[in-house]
Amino acid sequence: MRQRVLFIAASMALAGFTLPAFAQDATGGGMAGDRPADRTGQRTDGTVAPNGTAKAPDAEGIRDTLASATEAAITKDGFDDLIERFVDADRDRLNKFKMTDEQKDKLNGRIAQLQKDWKAKYNQDFDIDKEEVVFNDQFRIVQGEIGEAQPAGGRMDPTKPDTTPGAGNDKAGGGDANRDAGRNVAKVTVPASHGMPAMFIPFIHEMPDAWKIDVPDTVEGQKLYDNLLTQLTMVGDMKDQWPSDVNDAYRAVSHHVMMAVLDQNSGMMKPGDKMPATPSTPGDRSTTPGTGR
Repeated sequence: MRQRVLFIAASMALAGFTLPAFAQDATGGGMAGDRPADRTGQRTDGTVAPNGTAKAPDAEGIRDTLASATEAAITKDGFDDLIERFVDADRDRLNKFKMTDEQKDKLNGRIAQLQKDWKAKYNQDFDIDKEEVVFNDQFRIVQGEIGEAQPAGGRMDPTKPDTTPGAGNDKAGGGDANRDAGRNVAKVTVPASHGMPAMFIPFIHEMPDAWKIDVPDTVEGQKLYDNLLTQLTMVGDMKDQWPSDVNDAYRAVSHHVMMAVLDQNSGMMKPGDKMPATPSTPGDRSTTPGTGR
């Protein structure tokens, strides 16, 4: 069956057509092969990146960044690696922060305990290897392009990416904000779940092909450290409430990490509160953020 799909794909490419974004191989694991996509989600051989959508052809790359950022936050000495998932100007600002040995030991100790508890409960290391399952249809992803016209107030619309142009170094602390005309941007809706409110994660595309998280200018290195330690401590303190499904647990931890990154520590649960699950399939189709598509 896989050979048949490859043959059909090759025939369509020769005829000048491309497979739609939802086409998958016989295993359901995405497009056959593992060829890198360019900044639009279109591969150089004419096929379309796997797991993309009409509104977000680069959805796969965006999910990859969410997964790798979460994994970095749950890795000993992974703080700098987490910062590498941020846009250039944010990296420039946050890399100026240097932990003390005491801070490093405290964060690494918390992470080591989380890794141990995770392995004990789920019988596996913390490794998000099924991004499209973890960040499922409840995580709405939309893309746009810098310079696209938006109606008044469009920049603040939580369902649309901010396409407002900006100067090359318009972020506090210097660095390239990468808001030049024509650049791809995106926004991810994280649904309300696990006792945490819905949130929206802005992304900016950096060349040659990487999606980066656009962190608020107000988040300095010490703030990120404090936020992350707070959130990971909360995750650890609530281990008895972790979901039975490992993919839902990955969603919960990622939500906590993104709360830390975007400095959204309000509306959080407290130890002892019941942790509700995130629906694994699309439910309410209303326009309320986080509940539909």
